[in-house]
Amino acid sequence: MAQLNLHHGKGLAITIGADADVWEFVANGAVTAGQVVKLDSTQTGEKKVQYVAQGAADGLSIGVALETVASGATVRVCVAGYIEGVKITGTTGSAGDSLAAGANGAVIVYTAAATDRVVGTALADEDTDAGSIALYWFRVL
Repeated sequence: MAQLNLHHGKGLAITIGADADVWEFVANGAVTAGQVVKLDSTQTGEKKVQYVAQGAADGLSIGVALETVASGATVRVCVAGYIEGVKITGTTGSAGDSLAAGANGAVIVYTAAATDRVVGTALADEDTDAGSIALYWFRVL
């Protein structure tokens, strides 16, 4: 299945901006709306860029899942643009903080100790661990 640049957000569980880039992938494992997903390096050949799995701090983050799906289902993923409802955990963040992928598909405030690259900028303060946040998701391709 090839990625598809959709440029729309109809019927999604997560709010995105009008200019957000949305692509379709196949989920390898269950994926929850608002989770960071990563390219699935367990696949072979071109399937490595057609499949995604729940994100982790390993540098392969591709975007944020916009819907909850079961393994094997097509999942729409925001790869760039404004998005609300992204899972966040760890250190409390503030508007303007750089964010990186953390464990369990959540974003964390980027620090020198982060093992993933910066993937977005927080657009709001977050004061509840395991809450959600609005951010600008950088195109990570």
